[in-house]
Amino acid sequence: MTRKHHLSGRNSTSLMLKRQVRPWHRWLGIFSAVFVLLIAISGVLINHSNQLSIDSAHVKQAWLLDYYGIKTPSNIHIYQTSPLLANSDNLVWVDKHLALEADSAIRGIVPFDDMLIAIDNSNLYLISNEGVLLEKQDITTGLPSGLTAIANDGQIWLNTNSGSYMADSDLIEWTAAKPFAPLPWSTPLTEVGNDSVKSSAQIVSLQARSHHLTWERVLLDIHSGRFFGALGPWFMDLVALALIIMSISGVYLWIQHKPKRVKSR
Repeated sequence: MTRKHHLSGRNSTSLMLKRQVRPWHRWLGIFSAVFVLLIAISGVLINHSNQLSIDSAHVKQAWLLDYYGIKTPSNIHIYQTSPLLANSDNLVWVDKHLALEADSAIRGIVPFDDMLIAIDNSNLYLISNEGVLLEKQDITTGLPSGLTAIANDGQIWLNTNSGSYMADSDLIEWTAAKPFAPLPWSTPLTEVGNDSVKSSAQIVSLQARSHHLTWERVLLDIHSGRFFGALGPWFMDLVALALIIMSISGVYLWIQHKPKRVKSR
């Protein structure tokens, strides 16, 4: 009689424990499944980011760029709208493609033969019409320092803090000179009353912001939890803990549900 009561009490305790564990196991499974899928999918995409070109695909969604705090460039200058030729701070854009990341803010861009010439305050850049950087000149190659503007009146002129310089036909020698007539210094187009310039500026703004964020970075942040803010990694730790608890509770429920073998006499 005592043995039967003992077995009955143990069975009722086990049954009560199973009833308490099962709902927790179910809800932990539902809670974890969404994030397991998120981690698994992002992990697969990251693993094949090179083959899928995710590492070089830039984010174009404005709301996502806003979420990352990527701001509009301080200065956007449009030099022509078709094909697009522009700069945003130190970036030069040729036909919507990034052609150059200069050392400092661009001071001007002019066409020259079948090329483009851009300058910042200490460098001169030769760029193909397709947006490929061909050559870079600086003070070590004989370029004047302190550049402020560039002009093309059939010859290339540079304005500097110490005066104007004229280039030879090969852009190798620079000679201090004074122009006989006002030079057509490179100046951007104005947006006032020009819808095409405004539209081009919006395109460049988005392209410039997009340059700072790739989809691979977004996927890495989602995978690690950083995408969800400062508490994101801790939240992912909670998901991992939930999976551990679910695994343990699953094993326990399986053992309890497993039919016991009847010993043969």
